[in-house]
Amino acid sequence: QVPGVGGNELRNLATELRGRLCDVASVVAPVGGTDDKPAVIVATSPSARDKGAKAGALIRVAAEQLGGKGGGKDDLAQGGGSDAAGTDAALAAIRDALAG
Repeated sequence: QVPGVGGNELRNLATELRGRLCDVASVVAPVGGTDDKPAVIVATSPSARDKGAKAGALIRVAAEQLGGKGGGKDDLAQGGGSDAAGTDAALAAIRDALAG
């Protein structure tokens, strides 16, 4: 979680971390923004996508927990909502989707 970081900065953080982890199957999902406008980005490595992890699908389950919506491609997606209290639930939803 990176409170106060949103928009382009959050996206840059996610892509930077994904780039550092590109040799392994990884899903990077920083959550930031503000209390009234939380934001989440999901970035997946090629290996993770080969194993079925799609950022666009994962962002939808995360953003729902924030009271919002999201979308994107298989490698990078973004979303947000209006309820920052759902931040932990958003990350848990991503973990559950990956496990199930």
